Amino acid sequence: MLTNADIKFIRGLSKARSRAEEGLFVAEGPKLVSELLGAFPCRLLIASERLRSSLSSWLSGLPPEMYPQRIETVPDSFDFSRISGLVESQGVVSLMEIPREGLQSTPSSPLALLLDEVQDPGNMGTIIRTADWFGVETIYLSPGCADPFAPKVVQATMGALARVRLIKLDDVAAWLDKYSGIICGTFLEGSSLYRASLSPSPASPVLVVMGNEGRGISPTVENRVHRRLTIPAYPNEGRHTESLNVGIATAIILSELRRPSFVLGLQGEQPTSR
Repeated sequence: MLTNADIKFIRGLSKARSRAEEGLFVAEGPKLVSELLGAFPCRLLIASERLRSSLSSWLSGLPPEMYPQRIETVPDSFDFSRISGLVESQGVVSLMEIPREGLQSTPSSPLALLLDEVQDPGNMGTIIRTADWFGVETIYLSPGCADPFAPKVVQATMGALARVRLIKLDDVAAWLDKYSGIICGTFLEGSSLYRASLSPSPASPVLVVMGNEGRGISPTVENRVHRRLTIPAYPNEGRHTESLNVGIATAIILSELRRPSFVLGLQGEQPTSR
């Protein structure tokens, strides 16, 4: 039975401090919850009676250690607005455990992202979802980034959190100084993305840095960038908006990096010296 204490606890997880203290985040909706079950340990799963059959299919095949610790089925008349952060609840809410990741010196895949103080939750969620689409398995987060497990971010990822590893960096400069691959940064002024010559060795990964929505890449990180890239406006000499949204810019850059003709050119050259 869902108690008033449970409801108060769930609502409290809308605050970053509570999420950090409890090590839990909230995921809502059939699609999102079904994607995350098995990827994150589930502390509590709440579903309306109309979703009982779906609930069985979500849970079937889960290893014992990933089975929800507690499951509560509530009547269809239950007022989900008491525990839901959505405008219109979809009848299922879960509490998932936030992973405790350690640092690693090299991403698990050749292409990774570093977000430098990206602060808007919508942008954060969009970037995680976009990274998943383009096969980016690791995203590094500098101090000052939006909480990737805030409700708005979690919803915007549409389940990509199950496949993209998020690693928070305490000291970005120190981590970058140990990084052995090519570091690319996005700037308003730089080499055109469509003409850039990126040629790291096959064993050396590529890290793409995306900066803050208003200030761009911080000076500390900028000093460690090997390749300054820009997405040229069209036409170059015409009037246009000042800059692209960071989520859209990330999608354009990852799309270009995944082009077969571009990937075939990523061979042979070592990173330039800092």
